[in-house]
Amino acid sequence: MKHLSLLMICLACVCITRASHIIGGEMYYRYLGSGGAGQSRYHITLKLFRVCGQSDPTVALMPPSVYFAIFSKDNGSRINTPLVARNKALDKTVTSALVDPCIVNPPSVCFEIGIFETDVTVPDNDGGYTVSFQSCCRDNFIENVVDTRVPGDNNRPGNGATYYAELPGRNSGIIGSSSPVFAKDQAVVICAGKKFSYDFSAMDPDGDRLEYSFCDAYGGGQTTNQSGIPPIAAGPPYGSLPYKNPYSGGNPLGASAFIDPNTGIISGVAPPPGKYVITVCVREFRNNQLIGVHRKDFHVTVTTCTRLVTAAMPDKYADCNGYTINFLNNSTPGKTYFWDFGDGDTLTTTSTGALQHTYRADGVYTVKLIVDRHSSCGDSALATVYVYPQLRPDFSFSGLCTNTNTRFQNTSTTTGRTDVINYYRWDFGDGNATNDTSLLSNPAYQYPAAGKYNVQLFIRTRNGCERTIFDTVSIYDKPPLFTTSDTPICRNDALQLRASSITPGSFTWTPNNYYITGANTATPTVSPQLDTAYTVTFSDGTGCVNSQRVAIDVKDFLLVRAMPDSTVCTGDTIKLQSMADGPYQFTWWDLNTNTIVGDKLISPVVPLPPSSSYGIQVTLGSCTAWDSLNLKVVDPPKAFAGNDTTICYGDQITLRATGGSIYQWTPTNLVNSPTRSITTTRPTATTDFIVTVRDVLGCPKPVNDTVQITVIPPVPAFAGNDTILIKDLPFRLHATGGVRYVWTPVDGLDNPAIDSPLTNINRDFVYTVTVYTPEGCHGTDDIRLRFIVGPDIYIPTGFSPNGDGLNDVFRPLPVGIVHMDFFRVFDRWGKLMYTNVEYMKGWDGTFGGQPAAIGTYVWVVQGQDIHGNTVLRKGTVTLVR
Repeated sequence: MKHLSLLMICLACVCITRASHIIGGEMYYRYLGSGGAGQSRYHITLKLFRVCGQSDPTVALMPPSVYFAIFSKDNGSRINTPLVARNKALDKTVTSALVDPCIVNPPSVCFEIGIFETDVTVPDNDGGYTVSFQSCCRDNFIENVVDTRVPGDNNRPGNGATYYAELPGRNSGIIGSSSPVFAKDQAVVICAGKKFSYDFSAMDPDGDRLEYSFCDAYGGGQTTNQSGIPPIAAGPPYGSLPYKNPYSGGNPLGASAFIDPNTGIISGVAPPPGKYVITVCVREFRNNQLIGVHRKDFHVTVTTCTRLVTAAMPDKYADCNGYTINFLNNSTPGKTYFWDFGDGDTLTTTSTGALQHTYRADGVYTVKLIVDRHSSCGDSALATVYVYPQLRPDFSFSGLCTNTNTRFQNTSTTTGRTDVINYYRWDFGDGNATNDTSLLSNPAYQYPAAGKYNVQLFIRTRNGCERTIFDTVSIYDKPPLFTTSDTPICRNDALQLRASSITPGSFTWTPNNYYITGANTATPTVSPQLDTAYTVTFSDGTGCVNSQRVAIDVKDFLLVRAMPDSTVCTGDTIKLQSMADGPYQFTWWDLNTNTIVGDKLISPVVPLPPSSSYGIQVTLGSCTAWDSLNLKVVDPPKAFAGNDTTICYGDQITLRATGGSIYQWTPTNLVNSPTRSITTTRPTATTDFIVTVRDVLGCPKPVNDTVQITVIPPVPAFAGNDTILIKDLPFRLHATGGVRYVWTPVDGLDNPAIDSPLTNINRDFVYTVTVYTPEGCHGTDDIRLRFIVGPDIYIPTGFSPNGDGLNDVFRPLPVGIVHMDFFRVFDRWGKLMYTNVEYMKGWDGTFGGQPAAIGTYVWVVQGQDIHGNTVLRKGTVTLVR
């Protein structure tokens, strides 16, 4: 019983939390006349829009009935709540939409419309009445509205919906009037980023004047209960849906979509793809007095569309850079393009490449591009062209320090005969400021910090020409200052110091009275007698200054040390190195040839044998210093691993290396003494042996040499299979595996030195053959000869087919048999297990692909001997594994 109760609770939860997926609605009224003394009768209609489909168990069907909650606007009390049944006769499913026939694969459209209507009678009052309907939930994932949670279920999104009509009172509206009714319930396909038009107009049965505007959509309402009827609506006021930035009730489709206040037509450029809530309020005027406001909301879907043909080009050419304009064609390729340049000239082409057209006179021209001009799906685009050459934007600037204004000077010009520049807009590129713009022609701006700023100047002329220019302004808190680096000087020598800046200004050096001339110039000359630091101060003329210090190291003498003497290898490149106590001028000399070989602190050379001497000279003005070194040149070791050799398999060979003092053989695991010059090896395959030789004569460079030992593989000597022979019949032996053969013993052989001698031996005998290769390697093999009296068939008594390669096949051994008639094997119940007539073929111990059972089997074999006699033999064989 507890289980049943739990199930019923769960089912109830499912029913209570079903949502409607509402996509719009409208409630309106029609005055029916007096309902008696001081009363009025109205016909109230609710039009409810719902998405198609019934497969989702969490989505409620169109409700069978709804509650109309009627609230007095005098005191807010609810006076009546009629339950209104749906007029199923008026139900409608919309599956078509206004679709541009030139859209490729337009999206499908489907929504349901439910009509709920009833008549009500209310007492006339001052404020009138609000008739309301509420339900949850709207369609999910709407682009311009924040998703809230379904009431009672925080795991699912769902905004509610409120639809109401306001019946007039004595002091609000006019009793006896009827509300406007929105005229169309037709869908339209709106393409993202494209121009569109959507008729949201209404009709007023009383002929009152109507004005249209976007307004807020309302939320509210609870989820449908298990009866499928939404709960009774709460009373007003009602709250707006939570709109996402930058959308709002007054701006539901973004900044590029508008509603005509006189016609109710929504048009403009569509927002990105997605679902959007649109609510339109229509204000009703009679005799220029507002008597009521009526509203309708609907969810529209904006989709990504592809037209068969699209005309596209920039909508304005306003740079006024000449009479010749380069027009861009970004239209659908592979079509015919008709250009009307607005000056009487036209052109038809099939190219989408850039197109040039030259105008003959100044002016503003409207250019029209038509793609597939004679097609029902053709498209067109317009562009405005301003021809007032020539507009040249330019500007200069001065004052680059943060402690003063940077002044910008407009130097733009126009040569248009009837044009002047009349608009300037500067952006000084200060991203952290909101006031870094100006509309003056020659503005000033003080930058807060040092750095690079991208300045933009946009200009426009009286005739509409527009150009933009960019430049980078480098702002400093100290003016840039570049000076001579700290430097040494030889006593009594003079040195010219240098300072510079990228901006105009003045230079002052201090101390200005110690061995210095030109202290107020950028390039003074100094000759201090002691170590001295001079400081230069630069001023850019705006009060912005910078200073740099230059240290002068006064030298009485110079110090230099060359690298030590050493021994090097013949042919090696050696980097001559030295150390000095300052950044002097360096000169390396080859003392053997008295030539200069380098002018760096480190200089590469190739010393010549038997020795080379080098000197290093350092110079600072009139001061010099000298040092030298000697390099002994020694040849590297002459490694020799021996001559390549061929050996027989299994032989040992001695390796002998020469040319140095230290040896190392590789592979080390194949030689007996890898660190000796003489070692032995017994390779089993052809191998390259590498010896690394070093010397102790001064050149430590290791030198390698290789010797290849070719190993002849084992000789495949084969004397033939052991065989059974008939006495008094000669037999020819046959050996293979080499190029030369020697048979022993020689008994009965006609020639023991060939591969196939003939033997007349008449007793059981064993011959041995020695087989030689061309390299002299040899191998031996034996053949055993067994003799019988006459022809016969020999059969073994057992075999073991276990896959070990030994006695795996049961076969007859014919001797003197020239033809096999048959060979058959039976099990003990007489089943044929194997049969064959081929010579030396046999049974492998299987039947039907499976191993035969261990046991005794019966065999029979028959053949014809060399004398024409039939030889028949029978017997048994034992199969073991």
